Amino acid sequence: MHFGTPTDHQKMCFTRVLQGHIGLDQAIFPEGTPGLALDTLARAPLWSLGLNYRHGTGHGVGAALNVHEGPHSISTRLWVTQPLMAGMIVSNEPGYYEDNAFGIRIENLLHIREADTPFKFGGKSYFGVERLAMIPLQRKMILTLLSKKEIDWVNQYHRDVWDKVSPHLQHDAELLAWVKKNTEPL
Repeated sequence: MHFGTPTDHQKMCFTRVLQGHIGLDQAIFPEGTPGLALDTLARAPLWSLGLNYRHGTGHGVGAALNVHEGPHSISTRLWVTQPLMAGMIVSNEPGYYEDNAFGIRIENLLHIREADTPFKFGGKSYFGVERLAMIPLQRKMILTLLSKKEIDWVNQYHRDVWDKVSPHLQHDAELLAWVKKNTEPL
């Protein structure tokens, strides 16, 4: 969370991280695909500016009630070749850290599931993801660099957050109002 007034540079970096987060969230990929093959989707918006981050994009969660567990991940680690499979939980957490200045990370957990595709080339299943965490994005950090498809994604995500979270907040009017304000469409 940015608690002050963000600079245009900070907003631009946040928006590029968000674009990478959306790219990975919307990925449809064939059975047998390792996370390494998807990592570029999260990094490309930053790479287009000559920026990057020094951590993995995603890691396994929960098989032994731990975080950062394998055997799967989404990263540039060439030796991690474990395919992502239906039922796995993996994080989606691109970021950007500017030394001695600020850091950004947009994080969610994803459940790998079979995607409903019109074809199954080679007899293979195709996978997509279901988001597990429901936390509003910080709207003041988002620049108008988003495509229509990305804006639609943000608006749908915020509708999902509202629909899933608001019923549990009926006892707290102040918190409910905060969630309502922070899930309004872009």
